[in-house]
Amino acid sequence: MTTTTIDILVPVMRRPHRAEPFMTSLRHSGAAGVAVWAIAQNDDPETATAWRTAGANVLINTKPPGSFAQKCNLGFHATSAPWVLLVGDDVRFHYRWAEAALRCHQRTGALVIGTNGAGPLADGGTPHPLVNRRYVLERGGGWDGPGVICHEGYRHNFVDIELAMAAQDRGVWAVAPDAVIEHLHHIQAAKAEVDEVYRIGARSLASDRAVFESRRAANRVR
Repeated sequence: MTTTTIDILVPVMRRPHRAEPFMTSLRHSGAAGVAVWAIAQNDDPETATAWRTAGANVLINTKPPGSFAQKCNLGFHATSAPWVLLVGDDVRFHYRWAEAALRCHQRTGALVIGTNGAGPLADGGTPHPLVNRRYVLERGGGWDGPGVICHEGYRHNFVDIELAMAAQDRGVWAVAPDAVIEHLHHIQAAKAEVDEVYRIGARSLASDRAVFESRRAANRVR
């Protein structure tokens, strides 16, 4: 019997067509000891059904507006593996990504591992971090304190940036460049079409940035 080492938390929204490619990519990546948890909104049964059919566990969020952070927090408290991966539905897993990420932890002792999105990021973050569960329970993923992995004041953006900065300040951050989880986002060589989910992120960018700047000023170690 395989023990689950990584719970993959996937907030999903209005993209039922992403379920099968995601699960197929994960299977082909050679990752062992992983479980997928798709977190859908209660008004989106088509997406929930697609992920369940593709082989994922499905959780239902009832809290508006159904943000990435809200769904990650729900998934975190509904699961129990020693590591959680926060990831969108727009990814392609490369071979041995999980092994490479865990090897980085073994080599460095880091509790938050930045993976390689295979493309540039304007804010220098990592959109798919691997996070140690005990670390979250004891210190918090970001600046909200123990038991909270993501700050729910963000509509969409900067969740990963806060996670990374908090881990850097605490000395528990490392990057695993050979753990490739390719971000199939429209800003990265047009790997996806712009849809309403991406538009939500774009519309909330300025307000999310303001929240982040305020929180960074109040919480970062100087």
